[in-house]
Amino acid sequence: MGSRRRRQQHHGRWVVPSVAPAAAAFVAAGMLLLVVAFHCFLSPPPGVGGGGSFVRRPNPPFLLNKPGELRRNLVGTVDFTVPSGGSKLGEELWVSKSAHNFVGCSNATKEFADAKAVTESNRYLTIATSGGLNQQRTGIIDAVVAARILNATLVIPKLDQASFWKDASDFVDIFDADSFISSLSNDVKIIRQVPERNGKTPSPYKMRVPRKCTPTCYENRVLPALLKKHVVQLTKFDYRVSNRLETDLQKLRCRVNYHALQFTDPILKMGQMLVQRMRAKSGRFIALHLRFEPDMLAFSGCYFGGGEIERRELGEIRKRWKTLHESNPDRERRHGKCPLTPEEVGFMLRALGFGKDVHLYVASGDVYGGEETLAPLKALFPNFHSKETLASKEELAPFLPFSSRMAALDYVVCDGSDVFVTNNNGNMARMLAGRRWFINKMCVQEIFRAQEDHKAQF
Repeated sequence: MGSRRRRQQHHGRWVVPSVAPAAAAFVAAGMLLLVVAFHCFLSPPPGVGGGGSFVRRPNPPFLLNKPGELRRNLVGTVDFTVPSGGSKLGEELWVSKSAHNFVGCSNATKEFADAKAVTESNRYLTIATSGGLNQQRTGIIDAVVAARILNATLVIPKLDQASFWKDASDFVDIFDADSFISSLSNDVKIIRQVPERNGKTPSPYKMRVPRKCTPTCYENRVLPALLKKHVVQLTKFDYRVSNRLETDLQKLRCRVNYHALQFTDPILKMGQMLVQRMRAKSGRFIALHLRFEPDMLAFSGCYFGGGEIERRELGEIRKRWKTLHESNPDRERRHGKCPLTPEEVGFMLRALGFGKDVHLYVASGDVYGGEETLAPLKALFPNFHSKETLASKEELAPFLPFSSRMAALDYVVCDGSDVFVTNNNGNMARMLAGRRWFINKMCVQEIFRAQEDHKAQF
């Protein structure tokens, strides 16, 4: 939760820098996404100068079949300026003048009763999370809220080990269980496992609740089962609690996410070491969470200019989801719902004023098109780093077999960056955006306003 001291700034409109007509189509391809894509910014800039050169936009390298197709479909054949250096805005580009207007307000009100006073005996709630690390994180947060609604004892959540990622990690392998239990002791009673009965651990009654289930929904659907069975497991628990909750329950969500859920010491130490190595290279850096994996692109229903090869490959992957509607790529892109390509992210960062000498940490999975797809971004930002380039195989060995632990390392580095940007509105993007806003880190609308004030253009 966060509150604003100046209400008029809270409702300020998003301001987009002026663009040359020739670049308008390019901007339209990703501008709506920018509202959620360029999340939060912090800290003073490296010493970079301004300047730019007038160039013809190169063909994206991932156009494997018809090299001119993306240009015709998305932007036309256009010329526009790509700044070659940093912005003349200097300090204003990196520091928010209004960051102090955000105040974290996760503390419970006086009306929020202590867990000891409301927790009923013989009510045990457990959940089975679903998805990748950050999707599971949302489930863990909501599980605490659900337990509070039901006045139940929460059992340490069981992580998803069966999904696409096939990660065998347990909760205690990723999160500090002791901190989780103790930090929330006044809010919800949490235990590691269900107590034995007659020498045996009782099997839970398994059920599933609808997405965005309200407190009344939990009282009507889950409470009767809990009263009868005493131990209930909610399966595939992701986004199963309504976003519209009373203030104290929303604050509880914040206490879980921003205070109680801490990574284990090995993850924190390795992540902080990566941050230190980035700072040793440049002092300040941008972290980019780049989602451009084939399955993610297929799910989006968008078209990225790869011709019939791309349509066939992504179309086959898309068949995995039986409930997806037939895609309309042109409509999705017009509505700003398509992930930005690596090249487009690079152009946007340059247009905002970040120079070629800025160091970029990239957190990504297997990028569709591989190195060819990444080449334009690396040309724009040659100081290109990842955990694999910063650490040795020996240092990463304890984490490599586990996708969630590797994702946790990226989370720590992105959280510690001076600028965080993503090309999509995914789970990690939302998690990090909320955290950075919560701790007063600068947000992109301030960048846009500064650019407009200085009449900066592409």
